[in-house]
Amino acid sequence: MIKCGIVLCLLFSQLSCAGKESIRLTDYEVKPINTTYPIEPSGLTSLDGQLYTVCDDANAIFRLQPDADGEWQAEVAINLDTNPLSASSFDLEGITVVEGQFFVVSEVHHKMLRVSEGHLSWVPEHNGVYQSAYKAGLFQLHNAGLEAVAYLGDQRFLLSVERQPRGVIEVTFDAQFEQIISQTNQVFNDTAHQLDSHRHPDLTGLYVYDGVIYALHRNAYVIHELIKGADGLYHEGKTWSYEHIVKDPQYAYQDMQYGHAEGLVVDADYFYLVLDNNNDPRLKNPNDRRPLLIKARRQ
Repeated sequence: MIKCGIVLCLLFSQLSCAGKESIRLTDYEVKPINTTYPIEPSGLTSLDGQLYTVCDDANAIFRLQPDADGEWQAEVAINLDTNPLSASSFDLEGITVVEGQFFVVSEVHHKMLRVSEGHLSWVPEHNGVYQSAYKAGLFQLHNAGLEAVAYLGDQRFLLSVERQPRGVIEVTFDAQFEQIISQTNQVFNDTAHQLDSHRHPDLTGLYVYDGVIYALHRNAYVIHELIKGADGLYHEGKTWSYEHIVKDPQYAYQDMQYGHAEGLVVDADYFYLVLDNNNDPRLKNPNDRRPLLIKARRQ
């Protein structure tokens, strides 16, 4: 009986580990993003079949369009005027769409911005998610705060806190998106994915497709489902790996100490990932400092 129990235990352990293995994305293309001036894309969303991104060093929303050569062209779709909100910079890190309107994340202000016909407003109008989340153990490191956002429906958003510790904030607003009705905070620093010793778990992209939440774990080079359990807590689900893509010398950057992927879109057929290389040059071409966009078929 003891031997049988050990065998069953080992078998269960192997099956559990196998269930956590990542699916290797094998059908993909990687193309540069061309701009009239350097940008560092952080965040990605889709509206009417087109991709949009924001940048932490520009107060604008960019439209990404493929050209005749298959490369991506980034054009300013909306300039965001900081003056009415008495802000010098927004430090934009994430973007989502609610009924045709953009909502973007300002890391430096710990808030979202609603973009409605060129008019900007803070979400919420006063205060924000910071105080409650800080008390729960999030926002412990400067410049590692709000990083991504996804709209869940019914005035509910899921926000990610980047790292040290990483976490998620689920927040519900009133019908006008002016006041917080409820907020839950989760430190989400445990992970099934192997990391280099100098890296920390992070969460740099969120996207909802067909009722499923997908998350981007940049420092582990994976996309994974984000599943909410019966206890209300989120955990990692099915996983896809793109490590071999970004480490390919054809696409790698000179500085690979940390990951670069900071935006995610999912549709019926593909994953789209945008890479923020912080203006670092490519490994094979020191004159090429363009960010990249990966389009990988879902498997």
